[in-house]
Amino acid sequence: MKKFTLLYFLLFLSIAVMHSCSKSDPGSSSSDPCTGKTIVISAVVTPTSAPTTSNGVITATASGSTGFTYNINNGAYQSSGTFNNLAAGDYTIGAKDGAGCVKTKLFTVTATACPTINVTATITPASTASASDGAISATASGSTGLTYSINAGPFQASGNFTSLAVGSYTITAKDANGCTGSASFLVASAACPTITVSTTVTPSSGPTATNGSIVASASGGTAAYVYSIDGGTTFQPTGTFNNLAAANYTIVAKDANNCLGSSGTVVVSFVPCPTISISAVVTGSDKCSNITGTISVTASGSSGFSYKLNSGAYQASSVFNALGTGNYTIGVKDQNGCTSTQAANVPIANAGTKFSAVKAILSANCALSGCHSGPTPQNGINFGDDCTIVTQSARIKSRAVDGNPSFMPPTGGQLSASDKQKIVDWINAGGQHSNN
Repeated sequence: MKKFTLLYFLLFLSIAVMHSCSKSDPGSSSSDPCTGKTIVISAVVTPTSAPTTSNGVITATASGSTGFTYNINNGAYQSSGTFNNLAAGDYTIGAKDGAGCVKTKLFTVTATACPTINVTATITPASTASASDGAISATASGSTGLTYSINAGPFQASGNFTSLAVGSYTITAKDANGCTGSASFLVASAACPTITVSTTVTPSSGPTATNGSIVASASGGTAAYVYSIDGGTTFQPTGTFNNLAAANYTIVAKDANNCLGSSGTVVVSFVPCPTISISAVVTGSDKCSNITGTISVTASGSSGFSYKLNSGAYQASSVFNALGTGNYTIGVKDQNGCTSTQAANVPIANAGTKFSAVKAILSANCALSGCHSGPTPQNGINFGDDCTIVTQSARIKSRAVDGNPSFMPPTGGQLSASDKQKIVDWINAGGQHSNN
């Protein structure tokens, strides 16, 4: 009788164990404090006042939890989300909550474009071709806090430069933010005739192309003439200057008696840019890994394209991988430097068919009241949460497929071969939320 009683007791015990929710796992934490949290970082970005300054600001705010501290580019954490004195560029802001859960996001500090600084001048000629008593009195407009330099020398508060010999001089004006503008001026000799320099300009084919040209001719002095472009230090017998980028130039002509004439400012422009059209195919980023999005770019309307995202460098490839969810700016540049931009958004990818099949198996067998669901799930593992399923993929396979015997509590029985294969197929595909 005692023998039969013992057998019934052991049978009851085995059934109770198989129908329990799950074996406890002494090696696992009772609860992951980051499970189920969605931390979002937003920021107000103040651009720098000029490309050369470092006064940009990022003021970041995190939500989705409490007790946040912040860092920039993996530096030390601080209580404030404000970071000052930033140059133009990309910065990674990290937010860490009171439980140690961390979220990072990339922000770009842009630079305010420099204003157009115009330089004009009143010229006093030298008394003779060999005298050094000429002068330039320069004035700049378009910005504030202006200082002046002659021929790349030190800057000074005044735009007056005296004791100048006959020749060409470049005056540069710099504002309080380091933005500059320049122009070339010719100090001639009062004893020389007026030499006139005429020019014919061919524009470059684009803003960065270097196929513009200037053809200059001089009159009013004694032939033969020689010509110089910007500076008047190196002369050539022809007035043709090729391979020029779009910019401002000054042509100086010198006659047989060393008398000089200047063209003034000659503008090499560029052919108007074509309309570059951009289209993009976007693949969403996985909900749980958040680094699997892609943007594939197609451009038309010109040729020789290169591509970039946000403020990154241009590259030959039109495909950008390993992208997190968020907004991006696509940049396209053609062989002549003509550019176009377009916004793109990488969303969270939909749940994949393989993942959905596994979630359905867990919902029917594990994510039940009192088991792996609710506010206090068994072993802190809530299979009602998609990303918990992803992080527990190895455990799921171990319990439901590889166990000897394998089982899926609380049903306490073997899964069907079909359900086991769905778990194996999902894991072999990558074990991610978006796997199809």
